[in-house]
Order: sequence, then structure tokens, then C-alpha cells
Amino acid sequence: MMTETLEMDGLAFTIRRSDRRRTLGLTVDRAGELVIHAPFATGDDELADWAGSKLLWVHRKLALKDESALKALAPEYVTGETFSYLGRRYRLVLVDEQTAALDFDGTRFLLRRDARPADAHFRQWYIDAGKEWLARRIDLLRSRTGPAPTRVLVRDLGYRWGSCGRDGALYINWRVLQLPVRLVDYVLVHELCHLVEPSHNRQFWRSLERALPDWQDRNAELHRGTADVFWCAPAMRQ
Repeated sequence: MMTETLEMDGLAFTIRRSDRRRTLGLTVDRAGELVIHAPFATGDDELADWAGSKLLWVHRKLALKDESALKALAPEYVTGETFSYLGRRYRLVLVDEQTAALDFDGTRFLLRRDARPADAHFRQWYIDAGKEWLARRIDLLRSRTGPAPTRVLVRDLGYRWGSCGRDGALYINWRVLQLPVRLVDYVLVHELCHLVEPSHNRQFWRSLERALPDWQDRNAELHRGTADVFWCAPAMRQ
């Protein structure tokens, strides 16, 4: 079925409705996906209010997952360390003074020394950088798949690379911006195919095959590639 997504506080919640549910429930699954279980009749405003009341709990749960799952990949934020942007590695340089906590001059990441640890600064940089780049890339790729998305939103999706909303919006994980372009393309084309076919049925895989004949190679490469990317875990999936 088409994924129904609720966006709030930089997070994306997947909504799963059931006629058997009588109350609202929230889970953070093993891969870090946020899932709200709701009765079919629950209105959007009620869902938003209820999810808002759970934000503190959600952030605490995600922080615990990040601490345990990503500890081995945590950056040290020292001069000479390298960070990926679209598959290329760029050197980090610590500086004593600059207006922004984190800047990128096209060849280096410049981090103000007093802004460490800088997880939040890098996350926001990737979100900001990704908005325009991903929109242009999707406009190029959609000629292979069909209709355009209603919106393209760069968010934290836990351990999912992307998601297609019921309203035709595409949600892309900010971590995607670290991957090589050929793997970003795979994530984008996968989600664009969901605009036409919501389910992973035979029609969906045929559409993906037509759009990206080597999609299986890219998928395997995507799973292998996360081991070398900061803030990513092997459990991340498409």
C-alpha cells in the first residue's frame, strides 16, 4: 500500500492504519523506522497532536540507538579527517574563527573549533545542500519513471534511505548525500517508481528494471557502502 507519512520536528513517521486498532501506538523498529499504528478513522490533526506529545520519547529512543549502533563510526572531528559528499571525500579543517559553525568551500569542510562535536551541524549542512541538488536530480531522473513528486523533502528517516508518501511526496534521508551519485540515483529511482506502483509487486520491479537495468548491482553496492559512511549503520535499507 502507499506509505502514509507524517513529518514533524525533522522526523518522518510512517502511519499504518488498521480496522482492528482501537488506540494509537508508536514503535521504533529495529532499523530505526518510526511507525504510528492507528485506527482507520483517526484524523490527521489528532495524529499530529498525539505524535507531538511523543517527540521527547522518540528523540531519546533514537539517541540510544545511535549511541549503540553507530559508535564505531562516530567522527572524531579533527583536522585531516575526511567526510563524504556525493561520493567524494573532503578534508576537514578546524578553524578558530568563522561566522558559521560549519562551512564548505568546495574543496574542504571548515569547522569552527568550538562547535565540536558537530553531528548536528553536519546533519543540517547535508539537509540544506541536498534540497536543491536532489530536486534537480529527480527532475532529470523522472523521465525514466513517470510523474513528478508533489514535494521533495530531506529529513531524518532513521535507517531508511527514502520513502514515498501517500500524497506523492518523496522523503529522502539526509545521509544519502554522502553516497556516490550512482547510488543516490538508485534510491531516487526506487522511490520514483513507487509514485506509480506503491507496492513491491511484480509491476514495481519491472518498472525499476526498465528505469535502471543494473539496479541489483547498485542495491548490493548500497548495502556494502554504508560501512564506510559516517552516521550510517549496516542495517540501513531501501
